Amino acid sequence: MDLFEVITKRRTHRSEFSDRPISESDLAQLIESARWAPSPFNVQPWHLVVVRDRAQKKAIADLTTCAITEQFEDPQFLDDNGRWMRTTIEEWERFQDGVLLQDHVDLPADLSNSTVLKPLLKHASHLSLLGKLGVGGKPAQEIAGLVIRAPVLIMISMDRERKPPGEAYLRWMWLGMGAMIQNILLTATALQIGSQFISAAIERTSDRQQLSQILGLPKSHEMVSLIRFGYLLHTDGEGLLPAKGVRRQSSDFVSYENYAQKKAE
Repeated sequence: MDLFEVITKRRTHRSEFSDRPISESDLAQLIESARWAPSPFNVQPWHLVVVRDRAQKKAIADLTTCAITEQFEDPQFLDDNGRWMRTTIEEWERFQDGVLLQDHVDLPADLSNSTVLKPLLKHASHLSLLGKLGVGGKPAQEIAGLVIRAPVLIMISMDRERKPPGEAYLRWMWLGMGAMIQNILLTATALQIGSQFISAAIERTSDRQQLSQILGLPKSHEMVSLIRFGYLLHTDGEGLLPAKGVRRQSSDFVSYENYAQKKAE
């Protein structure tokens, strides 16, 4: 695949990976792609912790389970999610943003109808009552299982001591971190390695602190991202990629000369 094809074929992979371990050569390529990411003043503020030990993955999975369970009990978190959930592929393609609900939650049959789902999502905070009754337990366990069974987890942190000059130094550090993560994701796509952000365990400060302790991070390091990686399952020699993505049209987010001018003259 050429570069543009890799960019457009990158997907978040939310299901099982092959149980084949990631080869040392492929892992080295992921790390090398991170090494060559741009960062202002070339400060390279990133650090990667590669996790393959089952006990370490179990500790991270346990923290993920607790975080997801509590998120299902949080009205504000549910409302924030409801804004970006799309109930059908047609709706997803029409809005050209957000995520397909069925890709994130295994819905019971009586809730899978979009006419039922739409009113619920508009008032998603009320679903916190179900969360308090334990509804979040099943998806929490499912995601925790994916974490444990992933061939590799990579925890990414930012060393705040490696900062560029200037008042806006933190902005530039985050810019470099994003570029580095994208390098890894695109390299994984080119190698037919699937990837998925595991965000629940780093949403809250207290959880990030626990993860830092599990991984033995220095105090100067800020947790940025946790990603699981594994080879895609194969059929007839072709990698099985997740469903196609959607994106807004460039005319929706590109201006020329000033914000109000939407067409080049």
